[in-house]
Amino acid sequence: MNIAFILSEAHITPLNGIISQALSWKAGLESLGHNVQLINMWEPNEWQKYDVIHYFGFSSYMAQHIRRLNGVNANIVVSPILDPYYPVSCLKCYAHLGFGIILTNYFHSMYSVRKIIKQVLVRSEFERKYIVKGFDFNADQCTLVPLVCEEIPEPQEAKENFCFHCSLLADKRKNVKRLIDAAKKYKFKLILGGHLRNDQERQMLKDWIGDAQNIEYRGFLSREEMYDLYSRAKVFALPSTVEGVGIVGLEAASMGCDIVLTSIGGPREYYNGMAKTVHPLSVDEIGKAVVEFLNGDTYQPALSDHIRSTYSTQSVVEQLVKAYQKIG
Repeated sequence: MNIAFILSEAHITPLNGIISQALSWKAGLESLGHNVQLINMWEPNEWQKYDVIHYFGFSSYMAQHIRRLNGVNANIVVSPILDPYYPVSCLKCYAHLGFGIILTNYFHSMYSVRKIIKQVLVRSEFERKYIVKGFDFNADQCTLVPLVCEEIPEPQEAKENFCFHCSLLADKRKNVKRLIDAAKKYKFKLILGGHLRNDQERQMLKDWIGDAQNIEYRGFLSREEMYDLYSRAKVFALPSTVEGVGIVGLEAASMGCDIVLTSIGGPREYYNGMAKTVHPLSVDEIGKAVVEFLNGDTYQPALSDHIRSTYSTQSVVEQLVKAYQKIG
């Protein structure tokens, strides 16, 4: 197949999960003999030659492009990457409210092209239900293709008694303040890594940590530093208030960490019951779950084996190809 990949928005932060997943799928597709072109909108493109035109993310601009492209090539697939920021009732309301290009919003833009899109690729059953109900897609338009957990080093047997977390730390949905509060209250060692965008965020994290000696911020981490901490940490915590999947959790699990995970949304589907789920607004639930793992509870190595076999590039890309074949 000839496949075009289109990114819906600019790369702002140093790490972008949408881009990393698209590139993983590109490599996997090419290993099977398919051709994947990353579209540059500054150049003329021969849209007719593609068997699939795949958009990653979504925006009002993308809706306009889809409308114009539909008359040239209708083989349109979208991975909208919609995290559940709003209850489905609110999402449905926002999607239905709009008038032309004057009174519109991000959600109405997607709703307006729902009959043009051939396939919507979702990351979880939760996301499938969220999108079908919120945008009135037909159920058969939405196909589950999970994220790839890239091939990374094998887990080590020796683990150290600390909890690791890495994210865009000041992003409210990542819930880092409550994780820090849990570490203070339950006195476990917590190592944090990730990007801080400005001095205000750096000061905010510093204030959250205060004088706690058991909490350490390591800064923005290279892939090698991430692998090192995954390999040494006994626990990885991802107690987000809003999360689509959380690739860092899958990577940590594959390298032998036990996982403390938000009970909200689709992420827990990936762990096959082998993670402790917590309500993200409860400091006590977060703290107790981390301590239980640090004190000896574990789902490893069964969890690592599950992640590595179920979300390997080969396994996921085979599902992706089957999804593409539905539009033929």
